[in-house]
Amino acid sequence: SDFEAAYSYFDNGISFLRKKHWKEHYALSLELFDLAAKCAHTNGDTLSLQLLYEQVLTYGRTFEDKLNVMYFSTCALAFSSRLPESIEKGLDILSKLGFELRGDESSMEACVQETKSFLSGCTDNDILNTRRMTDPTTIIAMKFLGKMELGMTQIMPKSVARVTQRIIQLSLVHGMSPVSPIGFVHLGSYIAKFGDISGGYHYVKLARSLLDKVGSRESAGEVICIGTQVVAYVEPLQAALEYHDDGYAAAMAYGDVIQAAVNSILNCTMSSIAGVNLQTTQEKCTKAIKFMEDKKLVIFMTQLQYIQHSVFKLIGTDEEPKYVSEGQNILATNNSVKTTYYFQKTYISFIFRSYEGTKENIGEYVACIGNTWANLFFHHSFHAFYIGLISFWLARKSRDGNQWIERGKLSKLALKRWAESSSWTFENKWYLLEAEESFCNNNYDTAKTYYDKAISS
Repeated sequence: SDFEAAYSYFDNGISFLRKKHWKEHYALSLELFDLAAKCAHTNGDTLSLQLLYEQVLTYGRTFEDKLNVMYFSTCALAFSSRLPESIEKGLDILSKLGFELRGDESSMEACVQETKSFLSGCTDNDILNTRRMTDPTTIIAMKFLGKMELGMTQIMPKSVARVTQRIIQLSLVHGMSPVSPIGFVHLGSYIAKFGDISGGYHYVKLARSLLDKVGSRESAGEVICIGTQVVAYVEPLQAALEYHDDGYAAAMAYGDVIQAAVNSILNCTMSSIAGVNLQTTQEKCTKAIKFMEDKKLVIFMTQLQYIQHSVFKLIGTDEEPKYVSEGQNILATNNSVKTTYYFQKTYISFIFRSYEGTKENIGEYVACIGNTWANLFFHHSFHAFYIGLISFWLARKSRDGNQWIERGKLSKLALKRWAESSSWTFENKWYLLEAEESFCNNNYDTAKTYYDKAISS
């Protein structure tokens, strides 16, 4: 790749430096090491990145001079099996820069509402025409804040909205940076998850517009990625798949392998939901997993392997993904990965009508779903639909039927709400859950009416 070729040039440049280069050619040395570190991170070369990191930490003259390699090191930790360590390291660095995020106990809902309140005094044009950020300390702090969004949304979902709020506040006070669109797209995602799809969609479109105003598209991969997941609740699902291809290309153009991987995993997930040919979906999964393996993105690789396992089962093959040893540690420490794991086990047990397997795994899924992804993703609708179907199925087969009917109702109401923003995608699923509930309550005529509506919708 271009980044592999670039790394070789920077590495050669470093090899030509004299023994006392940190004293005699400090600025050149720092620049070469910073650029080589970026390429090493993009290439998944964690060993070279660590060596470069140690050199700059040893010879860097100021804390600020060390921030670039600290940033790449933090990114590399984030999506290996050491995400909690990466977040703590990022919080420590931000604190030293004067941006304290610890200690705020306000709820996510309160934080989102606060952010919406102070944005209410700004029009879209005001935001789009805000001056550019120039303060170097704030610019690097924004980079750390931007990279913490995706990690914290997985394992600290109740705290991540504070990061989003800080990005937006700094953007309005100090000017827009390339990270600013990330804050707005995540805000849109949170608003949509709380039920206001239209309001969330507005901020997603604003974030896309900001990309062309901030002077750089280095955050385009993340903005397209997170934004597309909200767009899929408004626009046809099949059209949204193409956006993730754009997101992958935009991320790779700037060496953002993390967002390239997220676009890939969401493309695979949405392909399986959209009814793309199973063999085609399997090939997408295999290609994406190979990319994540090469780039040492173990968390995403593990998560996608659980989806790949379901695809194997649906195809009818006994093939198994090649799980990595770190997978069990990730499963134990990352609730979002755990949610994917138990949903896929629940889903396959239900598809093959294993009552015991379905009931056991749905219990594990329900136990962890409340503390997972802060953002709205399209797979939330897929989960809601199947959890609804499964709940009504279990209600007809178990003694604790009322408990399962109530859970099925929650799914039904979620699908009904989403059908208001996209009847094309969700109306038939809502009708089917209405039919299943009516059937459970022995209202067979009503059930028949809704079954017919689900078929014709």
